[in-house]
Parts: sequence; C-alpha cells; structure tokens
Amino acid sequence: MTMIRTHDAIVLRPTPFQEGGLIVSFLTEQGERLVGLAKGAKKPTAKWVSAFEPMGLVRVSFFGKEHVEVRRITRCELQHTPLILGHLESNLVVACLADLFDRIAKEGVEDERLFRLLSACGRAIKTNPDRAMAVLAYAEHWLLHCLGLLPHPRTCGYCGGDAAPLVMLADERGWRCAACTPVDLAEALPTGAREYLRLLRTASAEEAPDPDATDAARAITELLRGRLLRELGGRVGSYEVLHRMLA
Repeated sequence: MTMIRTHDAIVLRPTPFQEGGLIVSFLTEQGERLVGLAKGAKKPTAKWVSAFEPMGLVRVSFFGKEHVEVRRITRCELQHTPLILGHLESNLVVACLADLFDRIAKEGVEDERLFRLLSACGRAIKTNPDRAMAVLAYAEHWLLHCLGLLPHPRTCGYCGGDAAPLVMLADERGWRCAACTPVDLAEALPTGAREYLRLLRTASAEEAPDPDATDAARAITELLRGRLLRELGGRVGSYEVLHRMLA
C-alpha cells in the first residue's frame, strides 16, 4: 500500500546520491530509524537545501510503500538545529552524536528513549556549546544503558557491596569493587568513579558533569567510550575527526 507518512524526526546521516540528491536517515519521534530519498536536495535552488544538517529537528513527509526500505521525501521543514556557525567543537560533537544514533537506531524497531536522549543532547549543545564534550560523554553513558550494556554502579556485581570504591568494569557481572577484586592500583579506576557515575545517571543533559574535571571522570569517559565504540565495530569516522581536530 502506497501512503504518505509525516513525522517529527531528527536528521542523522545525509549521504550524496545521484543527480544532486541525498539519501537521508532520520530518527523518528518513536525512536525508529527511517531512510528517505530527497531528489535534487543539493542543488542551490532546492527548497530544502538547509533542512538536512545532522541533528536538525525536522517535520518530514515520506511517500512510498509501507515496507519499502527507502521512501521518497516530499517535504522537510527545519524546526531546530544545534549547529552553531564557527563553533568547531560543538559541531564536531554533533557529527559524532548523529553517527552514533544512526548506527544504534534500527528500522522497524521503536525505542522512544533514543529520540528523547538525542533531543535533549541537541538542546543542551545549543544552549551551551562550550559544554559539548560533556554532552557527548553523557550520551555515550545513556546509549550503553539503552543497549543493556551498562549495569547500575550502585552495588558491586560480584559481592553486592555498595561501600568500597569501584575498581573495574568486567564483561561478566559488571562493576567490581576493591573489597572483592584485587587489582593493581595502577590499573584500577581512580577514586571517585562511583560518584562520577552517579552524576551521569542523575543529571540532565544541560547539567552533564565535566568529563575532564577529575581523574575518575577522565577514566570513566575513556572506558565507556571504548566500550561503546567496540560495540559499534571499533571505528567511527566522526570520532576520528574529533580527536584529530581537538588534539
């Protein structure tokens, strides 16, 4: 059955297509990934020439059969964008977030948490672009949670204790503490890891803790980022650009 579907959605990845067109992936308000073809979108006279920037919130209409993988985009109206002219760091983070969600969201699978999370991150970056790296670390933490890959840090996954410092994140049983897990101090998580994780879980995107404020924050950020990127295959081009530009 051929039909028109209209969604509030967030632009994820625009990919050049033949004759000045774009193949564009979106995250809908239901948390589903949809892909559409925008014919002639890259032509200077296109009515929607600026509507397909990563993480832009749009009102988009698709025309096509219900189960076709790529539908035709008939309308796309930009409502909000977190991109800020001349602010390199925040714009690089926007590209990273768009890449992450493009890989994690699935067609035919709805997860409204993804849309809420990406929307919150976009608003936070627009409000305070200088804190974009904190927003990225916040998103990485919650994406691992959405994927079921991040256990709660309140108690040790091995002994159940909640008082001793966390020293590692194991593939089995999750977080482990100093009371039951002997680890060389040079290899253990720095003091304050549990406290930083608590801040990540309780803060809003706008109030995300600084991932570079303490040794514990830096260690947790590196640990969670590495775990997420491994889950996505180990190589995300936008991250490589971010690290190269900000090194």
